[in-house]
Amino acid sequence: MHSTLAQPLALFCLLSAASFPVLADSSQNEFSGFIGGGVGVKPKYSGAKENKTDFVPAIKLNYGPLFVGGVDDLIALGWNVVKTDRWTFALGVGTNISPRQESDDPHLKGLGDIDVTPRAFTSAIYENDYFKGGVILTQDVGGNQQGFKLASYAHLQWRPTQSLRLFTGPNLSWADSDYMQTQYGVTAAQSARSGLARYDAGAGIEKVGWEAGVEYALTPAWLIGARVNAQHLENHAADSPITEEKGQASGVLYAAWRF
Repeated sequence: MHSTLAQPLALFCLLSAASFPVLADSSQNEFSGFIGGGVGVKPKYSGAKENKTDFVPAIKLNYGPLFVGGVDDLIALGWNVVKTDRWTFALGVGTNISPRQESDDPHLKGLGDIDVTPRAFTSAIYENDYFKGGVILTQDVGGNQQGFKLASYAHLQWRPTQSLRLFTGPNLSWADSDYMQTQYGVTAAQSARSGLARYDAGAGIEKVGWEAGVEYALTPAWLIGARVNAQHLENHAADSPITEEKGQASGVLYAAWRF
């Protein structure tokens, strides 16, 4: 898929994975899901000083405990192994279809492209009337040395009416040295081509942030919403010569049809 389409799709999958409830029921083999889209704004790459604006399509399909859709920044095929009225545990495999490309920004010239690679994931999500939080673990299983990443979020949520949901809360990501070196490191060869200083990125916290959003059900089938996410690069991610701006912000306005 061309990167101009893949990047906004990956953004919306990331946003929608936390906002839409899992619709599949493990006791019923029937189709459900959502189709929608909107307008999203995000940095050109992690650490960029400039943003890009795109139309953002989104789709998630469920059949019983199986689903296809967004998990963290992956497009994934997953299985809800355990689902109760509070907890959902899932596992599966997916890929980030929009890894960083040299053509994304002039600052990346000489660094080359990051390869698309399959990643296995497992996740645990808890939700009640006032809180929703989750942890998502992903690991490169394609042999491309893109390592391990942990992403987490914790949202307080409030429903002043049956149709309206407000939510806000922190998020954090941690990654091992393989992941960090791929995203933020500069090898000797890349340094020679790009003019950036050689840099070895080690394991640690990648980003911390805060997210807020609103969703409104126009009808039982139609949902509109907006969300913003402000993050700050930390440690090796912040100190990388690839990083031009440590503060990163993204947002999306969207509408979706649920079935």
